[in-house]
Amino acid sequence: MSELLKAITKTKNYADKYGQKLNANQLFLRLISPKIFKFSEIKKYKEKEEKNKEYLRKLKLTKSLIDNHLVKMKSILMVGITGSVAAEKVNECEDIDLLIICRAEKLWWLRLYLRLYVWQKNIPHRRYNQIERKDEFCFNMWLDENNLKIPKEKQNLKNATDLIMMKVIYNKNNCYQKFLSDNKWVSKYLATGYGERIKNQTPLIPLDKGGQKNFLIFINKIINRVLFWGQYLYMWSKKGRKLKNIEKGQAFFHQDN
Repeated sequence: MSELLKAITKTKNYADKYGQKLNANQLFLRLISPKIFKFSEIKKYKEKEEKNKEYLRKLKLTKSLIDNHLVKMKSILMVGITGSVAAEKVNECEDIDLLIICRAEKLWWLRLYLRLYVWQKNIPHRRYNQIERKDEFCFNMWLDENNLKIPKEKQNLKNATDLIMMKVIYNKNNCYQKFLSDNKWVSKYLATGYGERIKNQTPLIPLDKGGQKNFLIFINKIINRVLFWGQYLYMWSKKGRKLKNIEKGQAFFHQDN
């Protein structure tokens, strides 16, 4: 069996675990191999395309959330849809997983503000440590602009696939391109998809600090750390144990399979 056929078989078997048949573009982007292949080599191995109207409906809901609410929050640099919605294979009863990238030293301030905001605006959202419900927004992955690299212990096939599948809905100052650049490890699993995503990459444009003086930057750091420990201890009390992958510049609230 050729290297390409082995990669295609492995990719289709992996998709089968999640009950999905891959069309030509999905197979191309999610091809599990450290080698890059051309679309023309892969397209003939596509499976019967499944139309998922539910995916499109949830995508529309997310765009509305961003256009009407999140775009007003200047600390947010990027919003991406992950999980089953990004995979374009979602059930009506599922929630919508989101990855948020924000400005440096703003993560825990923004997370607290956003939770209060969606509560006050009656925006359906998943509470910490609660089961998912239909059309709730689950803000389960957070990164700041100085901590874009996924930690080594989470650099696996599942997260590589999630990163390639992610639907970026809001991208300020080319933050998505910097995020991809900082996560080159993905190419060890999905070289073809990573190569496609990284095309025409431009660097993150430094944000204007608005003439902030050093003492204001220092104050932001202090506030972020105080809010981090306050929220961390609250979640620790709920879980009853130390939390993994929850840091000052990163927070992952989803579980790897």
